[in-house]
Amino acid sequence: MLLCALSAPLWTWTEGGTRPQDQGAAVGLVLSGMLTLAAGGALFVYGRHAAGAALGRREAILVVSVMWILCGMLGGLPYVLDASMGPADALFEAISGFTTTGSTVVSDIEGTLSRPTLLWRALTQWFGGMGIIVLFVAIFPNIGVGARHLYRSEAPGLTVTSLQPRIAETGRVLWQLYVLLTLVVILLYKLFGMTWFEAVCHAFTTMPTGGFSTLDSSLGGFDAERVGWWNSLAIEWTAVATILLSGMNYAIFFAVLRTRSLRAAWRSTELRAYLSIVAGATLIIGASVWWAAPGWDTLFASFRQGLFTTATSITSTGYSIEGYRHYPTVGIITMIFLLFIGGSAGSTAGGIKIVRIVVTAKLVWAQVRQSFRPNVVQVLRMDGRPIDPSLVLDVSAFLAIYAFLMLFGIGLVGVTDGVSVPKAFGAMLTTLSNMGPAPFHEVGLTNIDPEAADNFSDYSNLAKLWFTAAMIVGRLEFFTLLALFLPDFWKR
Repeated sequence: MLLCALSAPLWTWTEGGTRPQDQGAAVGLVLSGMLTLAAGGALFVYGRHAAGAALGRREAILVVSVMWILCGMLGGLPYVLDASMGPADALFEAISGFTTTGSTVVSDIEGTLSRPTLLWRALTQWFGGMGIIVLFVAIFPNIGVGARHLYRSEAPGLTVTSLQPRIAETGRVLWQLYVLLTLVVILLYKLFGMTWFEAVCHAFTTMPTGGFSTLDSSLGGFDAERVGWWNSLAIEWTAVATILLSGMNYAIFFAVLRTRSLRAAWRSTELRAYLSIVAGATLIIGASVWWAAPGWDTLFASFRQGLFTTATSITSTGYSIEGYRHYPTVGIITMIFLLFIGGSAGSTAGGIKIVRIVVTAKLVWAQVRQSFRPNVVQVLRMDGRPIDPSLVLDVSAFLAIYAFLMLFGIGLVGVTDGVSVPKAFGAMLTTLSNMGPAPFHEVGLTNIDPEAADNFSDYSNLAKLWFTAAMIVGRLEFFTLLALFLPDFWKR
């Protein structure tokens, strides 16, 4: 927060003058930073007597849950003090950033948020993409065995692969790779026509597949009229390449760098499934858009849009260039399919995760075979190795909880805000899967209203608080946070 406040004069100088909403922005961020330091200092003083205590699995689960909630509350202070948001809106915006969901309650980004606050908004996604706890583990190696419990409680995916023997080394390797790729993206965005401020903010939200933008029109604001056709295309493809890479398991990058061979990547069943889904969905969405307006002059634009929509949907980024409202039914259904699936385990993407989809498909296939060959022993395999039965149970429980929370949330929002089932479904899919766009917010049974706002500003405070909880639960993948509601959790 203090860094963003100090950057205010820099952006005034490099961006060509001060905007009205930039006036006094540094004051709000400085005050937010001081309040956050005071809260952290109080907790530090209170906890000093327990500095040598062992951190077990239960304590790690509690720490991760409380830290995410506190980060949301304190991270929302700049929105209250600088942008005059209400507490529910500020909490929603902060949690949307830290969980890299990318949904927003701000209907006029360019006219409401100052540059320092926009930078803070982008930074919340950049920190949240790799994980607050992963950063904590990386820079405080003396936490001991508790670091592994913290890491496992926050890291996304079905399994957690340690890249180094020590979990702190794993955290540092991940962050080094993350920072390096972010710097590359900043330079590319600047090279292709963005200002330094825009390049920094968009790189901070591209790497974590978050999707926050400094413009209401998202990446669509960097069109041919503003930066030129080639630069516009280059910005778009830089974003696509980055978010597709970020949607892969980071352990694969480490394995490729360590072995200096792509074999480690190609042996991954999840990666092959991920690339196959991306290719198939691109063809389907591109073909559906082209079929609605056929012609040689629209062929490239259709498949270009198909690739962008596929990449931004499956990775949970939520960037937009032209929107999806004009897509035919097949394109919309494919987009929904991608929003459910999400990216790879161990990536910055949201969703159910492809590894769970693969395990579920293998389980269904095995059960179907079992129906006509009951005496055959079915062994589920992933990457050539048998899948632990406990992981199959983990997947089944995850999908059951996901379905229950989806249905419960749809009903709750329908009752509290009186919205239609499709609208509530779109909002829950967006928040529970940390996906970003707010699809189908104004939808009939057969069409989407092209004039509808693609944000959460019109929902009640109660609904916004529920969506905020859904984002946290989805980011921690249910088990970590829901464990707090079990009576056994609190028994010694």
